Amino acid sequence: MLGLRTNQRGMFEADHLYLDYVGRSSFYGFLAGQRGQLFNDEEFAEFYCLNNGRDSVPPSMLATVLLLQTHDKVSDDEVKARADFDIRWKVALGIAVDDKPFG
Repeated sequence: MLGLRTNQRGMFEADHLYLDYVGRSSFYGFLAGQRGQLFNDEEFAEFYCLNNGRDSVPPSMLATVLLLQTHDKVSDDEVKARADFDIRWKVALGIAVDDKPFG
């Protein structure tokens, strides 16, 4: 099923806490500022089963991760590590510091 990101921003999301530390004008800060504008989860709905299975990682997050992977020129394994531990990636993805978005 299609996982969706909420438009509600949380107080403990990395972009709220660390955007100035990472830099608003950096690539990561730019992606944080464009969340909800570059990619829309509903645009990817036709690729998902709408009535069966558990919710997916939101496709807007996956699209952002592909941009980050290409920008940083890293492998799939490194993508997981950076999404788990790199504050710049957490800011760009708009996730909490203690979130680990991928299995």
